[in-house]
Amino acid sequence: MKWILLIAPLVLSLMVFSDASSAEKKVRKVIHSTPPLDYVGLENPLTSADPKTLPDNDPNILAGKRLYGKTCAVCHGVRSDGKGPEAEGFVTPIRPVDLTDPDAIAMLDQSYVLWRIDDGGLDEPFYSAMPGWKDDFTETEKWQIILYLYKNAGVSPKAKN
Repeated sequence: MKWILLIAPLVLSLMVFSDASSAEKKVRKVIHSTPPLDYVGLENPLTSADPKTLPDNDPNILAGKRLYGKTCAVCHGVRSDGKGPEAEGFVTPIRPVDLTDPDAIAMLDQSYVLWRIDDGGLDEPFYSAMPGWKDDFTETEKWQIILYLYKNAGVSPKAKN
C-alpha cells in the first residue's frame, strides 16, 4: 500500500511533464497585425522579381546590403538570423527577429515589411526594440533594404492573394 503512495505522485508527475513537453512541440502560429491602409497592396517599385532570385550583383541588392550592414546587422546579424552583436542585450519578446525563420518575413509581403521598417517601436502592434526608420531612409533605400532582407534570409515574400 505504501508503494502506491510513492508511485502515484511519480506517475502523475510524468503525465503532467509529458503533456507540457508535447505542448512545447506544437506548431506556433505567429499572427501579424493588419497594416494601415496606406501600406496595403504597395508593390516594390524597384522590381517585380522575387528578391530571393535576384543576382548578388544586382544594384538594388548591393545598395540594400550596404544599408543593412550599416544599420540592421548590428541587431539582426550579418546572416539575418537575429544574432547580431547587440542581440544578446535584448530579452524576449523584444529580441531581434530571425528573418530566416519561416514564420518571419517569408509570411509577409514587401509592403508589410515597409510598414514594419517605417513604424518600428515598443508599442502595439510590434512590441519590439526596433526603432522606426521612416525618416532615416529614402523610399528607394527602404525598398532596397527590403529586397536585401529577403535575399539575405534566403526566403521569398508571401505571394499576393
